[in-house]
Amino acid sequence: MKAAVYENVKKIEIGELKKPEINNEEALIRVKYTGICGTDLHIFKGLHPRAVAPLVMGHEISGIVEDIKTKRKDIKVGDRVVINPIISCENCFPCKEGHPHICPNLHALGIDKNGGFAEYVNVNPNKLFKIPNSLPLNLAALMEPVAVAVHAVRKSKLSLGNKVTIIGGGPIGQLISQVCKLNGATSIILVEINPERLNFAKKFGIIVSNSLEESTKKTKKITNGKGADIVFEAVGIQETYNYATELVKAGGKIIVVGAASKPISLNLWKVYFEELNIIGIHIYEPIDIEIAIEILNKHSEVFQPFISKIIHLEDLQAELVELADGMSDSMKVLVKMDNHHS
Repeated sequence: MKAAVYENVKKIEIGELKKPEINNEEALIRVKYTGICGTDLHIFKGLHPRAVAPLVMGHEISGIVEDIKTKRKDIKVGDRVVINPIISCENCFPCKEGHPHICPNLHALGIDKNGGFAEYVNVNPNKLFKIPNSLPLNLAALMEPVAVAVHAVRKSKLSLGNKVTIIGGGPIGQLISQVCKLNGATSIILVEINPERLNFAKKFGIIVSNSLEESTKKTKKITNGKGADIVFEAVGIQETYNYATELVKAGGKIIVVGAASKPISLNLWKVYFEELNIIGIHIYEPIDIEIAIEILNKHSEVFQPFISKIIHLEDLQAELVELADGMSDSMKVLVKMDNHHS
């Protein structure tokens, strides 16, 4: 099978790999589309602590069940599916509590084992989610980032009429803004410095701000001086966390979405005095995947614009270089696997 193999820093090779064989309780998926994620760029730049070359990256996958050996009765050859790429140990305390997404021994497809930038990928059948026939496979490949946004909004317990401010207009920040809108937030401010990303949000009627100072003004104005009910931090740097406590109302919530690469200091006096709630969110749970599939299917007009372009495997090296160097304004790039025999 054809695959893109990460060989070295900023270097992938397109080559032939042996098609995976499956054992009991495994499924072989014919990959249709795989999205490029920030994690893939991290690996590509040689910055991911667990990803070791040679590796087939890619964990945002949609495809068709080619072969399956399982006790599961509800899934069969020919089914259209998306994959939960998270691999947990199933033995630790969080796993046994039903929270596999915070397993301390967490692994993932495309990071710890070969993923979706290949014609085929083998997975545990429990990781497969069937998708409705009305949901196109390219749109279904957005399930994973949409599930992250769904998880963030569910954990925030957003309610009808809430006013939110989102710091960071990358794919996750923008998806959170859409999920907040679908959940009845009556005002959404998105803070971002990249003009292309601001325009993207504007097209959806999101209020935008290109500086933290301006966002404080807009948030105060819209909320009559109170501050946002919920602030989603989707950048993960010190400067934005400094502002998160300024934007939120007394008793409000700060949702930690952006993964910080080092410890961050926070105005704990304010957290203490105003009884602020700080809520960490990490990826998603199976229920978030189900909801993501449902809203992608029901609100395709909202999510279709997130697909900036669809490329072929041959174009992946050039695309990754452009994305890694920050030269691209793409929201989400999908790699279409041309399984010519399909």
